[in-house]
Amino acid sequence: MNSTGRKNIVVIGPGRMGLGIVLAFALNGFRVTIVDGKERTEEAYVTVWKKGKEELRSNVRLLRKIGYLKGSSDNILRRISFSHNLEPEVFKVPFVFEAIPEKPDWKIELFRRVSPWIEKDTILASATSTIDLKTLKLGVKNPERLMITHWLNPAFIIPLVEVAVSDQTSAGSIDRMKKVLTKIGKVPVVLKDSPGFIIPRIQALAMNEAIRIFEEGVATAEDIDKAIRTGFAFRLGVLGLLEFVDLGGLDILSYADDFLYSAFKSERFKKPKLVEEKMKRGEIGPRTGKGIFEYRDVDVRAMFEKRYKDLIKLLRFMKKNRLL
Repeated sequence: MNSTGRKNIVVIGPGRMGLGIVLAFALNGFRVTIVDGKERTEEAYVTVWKKGKEELRSNVRLLRKIGYLKGSSDNILRRISFSHNLEPEVFKVPFVFEAIPEKPDWKIELFRRVSPWIEKDTILASATSTIDLKTLKLGVKNPERLMITHWLNPAFIIPLVEVAVSDQTSAGSIDRMKKVLTKIGKVPVVLKDSPGFIIPRIQALAMNEAIRIFEEGVATAEDIDKAIRTGFAFRLGVLGLLEFVDLGGLDILSYADDFLYSAFKSERFKKPKLVEEKMKRGEIGPRTGKGIFEYRDVDVRAMFEKRYKDLIKLLRFMKKNRLL
């Protein structure tokens, strides 16, 4: 690969996610080519690119307005180029991100077409949120360089990128992806390829339960969201969900599961097997030296003080900026 391609990125797909990934890299000094992976009439191409360019300009203007940009708006937009066609020369870059619609056949066909063109050390990453690597690899010759990078909208703001890998994904490819994502300010989390990854699985359960609460008339939509923002989500700004379970105590979760399972007669409140096992072993959190995490060499009092201080900082920030 020539040296001029080192800070070049290709993104296939001019939709909302593709444009978000493009901007995430362009904001951090990378040159990005966005390619339309779909055959269109010339008139349709013009419409698609016009819409894409306007969305990019609009997002850059917003970031400028709120004081987020580091460089000039024009310089950022100049780092982005557009290509109508899938051509071999375009793919001489270290990273190719695919973000076309969630149609397995479309993605497989796209991969079959571009795989022969990409360099021997180019990493191919799909932004799919639903399709597994077992399916996607049907379109590639080098599965060791294939992975999923699941970005959260808006991709140019949300820090997390879930990096899903298979047993065939090479350690070197994973390391390179983590490094490039970290370089643009993202927080990569590596996981095994699994339906729903981490966040969509948790989100789906939480969202459905919020809708059920509203559906049952327990509270208004406004008060449900207020409770989420100022209670549940507020604490998660400082604590991870599993850490939150530990600090509250797995025994508390176990008792809550028992009551809710009995009250609603629903499998969705049935406690996980691991909770039952840890209850039997007495591993219920910091006060017993172990929960989900290990605490035997941890100053538990200092840990709680740190979390409380962080929560106070977050509370002050939200009040100062009228987010409460």
